[in-house]
Amino acid sequence: MTRKSEGNMSVHVHKARFGAMLLVVASLGLLGTAGCGATGAFTWVSELPRSASTGDQDFLIRDTDTVNVRVYQQDAISTNQRVRPDGKIVVPMAGEFVARGKKPSELAKEIEAKLKGVLVTPVVTVSVEQSAQITVSVVGQVRNAGAFQMDPGSSVLHALASAGGLSDYASEDKIFVLRRSLPQRVRFRFADLRNGDKSSIGFGLQAGDVVVVE
Repeated sequence: MTRKSEGNMSVHVHKARFGAMLLVVASLGLLGTAGCGATGAFTWVSELPRSASTGDQDFLIRDTDTVNVRVYQQDAISTNQRVRPDGKIVVPMAGEFVARGKKPSELAKEIEAKLKGVLVTPVVTVSVEQSAQITVSVVGQVRNAGAFQMDPGSSVLHALASAGGLSDYASEDKIFVLRRSLPQRVRFRFADLRNGDKSSIGFGLQAGDVVVVE
């Protein structure tokens, strides 16, 4: 290979890395305003408490989610319906409730309180049977960086696959997730994701998460 060819290849590699870094910087800038630790400190996913790594358990109800309200031994009051565009649902004999922005457990307690005027000891459970998709961004050393729609609680491996996989220049042990509610980046190894490591695969993505591959 001639020196000129080597020089051209070096320029192409530099441009590829620079372009990927611009995408990373743009995403980190958005998250930085929310107080998320974008650079420096990190926590390995295996060291996270379970409550922080399961993205699909404490999510908030959103418009178009299908909500299942079960009132114990009261089929006539129980209901299954989609959250309206105004964020509300209607429960028979209890009236309207704002579901948007609440955890299922919070909504269940509100419905129970309202039904105490109708039933002696109402027991209510609320679950989301069908949830609207979330948007997750994947940036850095991947083949097709961008924002992708996926189900709540999807894995980091799913997000990487959506972005076409790692690029030839990716560091396989430097995969991070940035989340507004966490003070530090969460770090992953690609080998752990590929081999089905429980803590790595069990980490559920949430709306607004950014996956960064260095």
